[in-house]
Amino acid sequence: MSEAEQVMWGFFNMGRLISAMSFIGTIIAIWLALRIANMTRASEESNIVTKILSSAFGILVLGGAYTGASIGRANWTNTANIVSTGGVDNCANPAFCQSFLDFVGTTEPSLMPTTGFIIFLVVILIMILGQIWLPKNN
Repeated sequence: MSEAEQVMWGFFNMGRLISAMSFIGTIIAIWLALRIANMTRASEESNIVTKILSSAFGILVLGGAYTGASIGRANWTNTANIVSTGGVDNCANPAFCQSFLDFVGTTEPSLMPTTGFIIFLVVILIMILGQIWLPKNN
């Protein structure tokens, strides 16, 4: 394996570690946003300002999650682009490099996360806003 290829895979794996840490932070922030939404709903003192601030916090958390997932996806597509540009046959393990390209599926940079993650964020958004704004069934 060439030094350039070692550096490329090293950067790729460092990006994966950064994405993993970002995802852990995202899960904690989503939990906090859901907790705030639940507390806003449960409080008798909640008013329109509280509801707007709680909603804004939840939306900002999901915006951060979207950004983090987009950066994580860019790591994969950028690495696939480097492998493709350098040529699969120039890799130390051409079969592995080809399977990596097949798995990623594209070498074009994307400014959005995967469809599954977007659906996940939409579900969380509905949960947060539903807790805050839907009427209570007493």
